Amino acid sequence: MRNMVTVPAGERCLPEGFEELEEFVPYWAVAGQDARRYQRSDTTMAEIERFYHAVYPRADAAMDHLEKFPLRDMPGPETRLKRLILSLAQASMSIEIHGEARVANSPWPNEMKIITPEEL
Repeated sequence: MRNMVTVPAGERCLPEGFEELEEFVPYWAVAGQDARRYQRSDTTMAEIERFYHAVYPRADAAMDHLEKFPLRDMPGPETRLKRLILSLAQASMSIEIHGEARVANSPWPNEMKIITPEEL
């Protein structure tokens, strides 16, 4: 099951100047590192690449904008922009390091079974 973000009625999705990234908010602007890792691991490389190539060029401008707000008390649009940038870090791992959505040979989605020598 994918996590999805909704924007409260009457509130801007993202800060002014970042409207071209709004299509990525529902999927990528999720709260929490585990949720962002899950989103990356539960999508295709084509989707990750599309997100990465749209957001990466705007990352510096986004960071410049976000620095004007307290980290723990950002308005909704800024919070969603911050979460997009945090998701960019997850996407960049797939693009720049792994070459795939999930880390090869890693447990999925979030579990590891510890076995005793007797179980080997």
